[in-house]
Amino acid sequence: MSSKKPKSRRLTIFLLKDAVKEADDALEPEEQKARERVPFDARSGIDGAFYWMRRPPVEPEWVRFVRPFVVKAPDKLKTASASGLLVLKAHNRFFAVTFGYGRSLLDLDRIEPHFGLRVCLNRIDSSQMRSVDTKTYEDVVVAKRTQVSKSSDLPAFGINVSSDILRSATGAPTDKSFAQTLSGSDSLVVNRPLEATELVGFCGQLLAAFNDDKYKKSFGWIDDLKPVVDQSVIAELDNLVVSQIQARDTSRTYLAVPDVIDWEDVDAFRIAGTRGCEYPDLDLDEYLANLGSGGAAIRLEDLKHRRVSVRYTRSGVFTSKWKLYQCLVSEQRINGQLHVLMENRWFAVSDSLVETVDTYYDRLPPAAAGLIPSFQAEKEADYNQRLAVSDPSQLLHLDTKITRPGGASSGIELCDIMTVDGEFLHVKRKSRSSTLSHLFAQGSVSAETLISDGEFRDKIRTEIASRVAEDQQARWLALVPGSGESVNKGAYTVSYAVIAPASTGQPWLPFFSKLNLRQHGSHLERLGMKVSVSRIDVETRPAPPSQSRPTENTDE
Repeated sequence: MSSKKPKSRRLTIFLLKDAVKEADDALEPEEQKARERVPFDARSGIDGAFYWMRRPPVEPEWVRFVRPFVVKAPDKLKTASASGLLVLKAHNRFFAVTFGYGRSLLDLDRIEPHFGLRVCLNRIDSSQMRSVDTKTYEDVVVAKRTQVSKSSDLPAFGINVSSDILRSATGAPTDKSFAQTLSGSDSLVVNRPLEATELVGFCGQLLAAFNDDKYKKSFGWIDDLKPVVDQSVIAELDNLVVSQIQARDTSRTYLAVPDVIDWEDVDAFRIAGTRGCEYPDLDLDEYLANLGSGGAAIRLEDLKHRRVSVRYTRSGVFTSKWKLYQCLVSEQRINGQLHVLMENRWFAVSDSLVETVDTYYDRLPPAAAGLIPSFQAEKEADYNQRLAVSDPSQLLHLDTKITRPGGASSGIELCDIMTVDGEFLHVKRKSRSSTLSHLFAQGSVSAETLISDGEFRDKIRTEIASRVAEDQQARWLALVPGSGESVNKGAYTVSYAVIAPASTGQPWLPFFSKLNLRQHGSHLERLGMKVSVSRIDVETRPAPPSQSRPTENTDE
């Protein structure tokens, strides 16, 4: 009689760092008192323990919302959450398996980053992928999940290896006995028939997959970011971040949600250290403002232990999600080497990627138009108007949004300033509240629309005619052919102009901004257009001329 086949299970598995010497080392310190611990049976011969916690039932927030409308409000509708965490030692390393909300019991500083991703990329069939998560880092983080309707190879996901950083992948392994599906990020989510007694052996297979380097064949570009392992370098980088935050210098550091989340279900955030404050989004400047004088005394230990919690609409309660340090994104240089802090870990950016990006950036010419300095605190619209009138025969103020056919609600702006030589100037002030990623994307979108959309060009021509004297219209209208005419793409230059004061010891355009510029600039060049980039200096606004009083006539 054959034995019963094990049931297929979906397990979420973490590899713990070498610093974990016993099961209790894996626990989140703040959850030590609330959880229950169940030791392993000594007869199993396995080192480890099981931890669990159950939160008391609470009434969902939506019950309180509907109560005024109903005859009798439901009084027994409660939701409860349960957390389970299995920690076991296998092949001289500790692993953690989470159940329910078990991740909240785990000290995320003790997990091996990108364990699941490495296992997945080393065992996945690159032609049988189903989903990828990527992130593009700049002054905002763009997180994107791309799924396909059936298993496909990597090109189907449209990943730009020059700017997109792979954070998670899902697909089928080449060896079907290894698993049915694999999904990897920091954790590995695996579906396969498995009994508990087989877990130790399977963890040995996972450890071998983690240490493999087969990923280099199809995914070698992920090595453009190398984890920093030298503790002295990490300490120096952390000290730079802390000292800058203490001084409220957030020019190189900001907060971002480290995971892909359902934003439509997010109600609010809380950050430890600012009791009672709720945040609609994670904002480092707002957090430091709420800390008040306490911001100047913030320590690395505070960043690594303070929790960031999120309240989902469906639950109505705040759930601890991340450490504050996990949400920091920073860009720092030591001895010329570029490092970035992302998702709780420092990475060294490969010299080859830096060289490629810098080479592209360095070859871009400045704008041909004569750019004038901006005044401190001057609005972009005011600067554009002042620039246009500085040389009206050569510059046309054109910062208006044109609605495309079909009625795109936001409209598309061809440019802020158009020059008589066919240069489209896009102007943006570099600040913490506005993003350069939008500037670069704006140039791409408007150029594509100009080329492909005749009705858009007709509307631009109408706008030009309304702004230019009749005897000057011909020279300006010649720059924008009508809907029935061909477009000479080589006659145009998309010129990005960034209002930014000169900085000492720090590039005015951060690396990830230059990476983003390269992506959009290369796309524009493939369209046949030219690209330029310029920094607009900032100076003190001159004082208005004094109004002298007329001299009184006293000769009477």
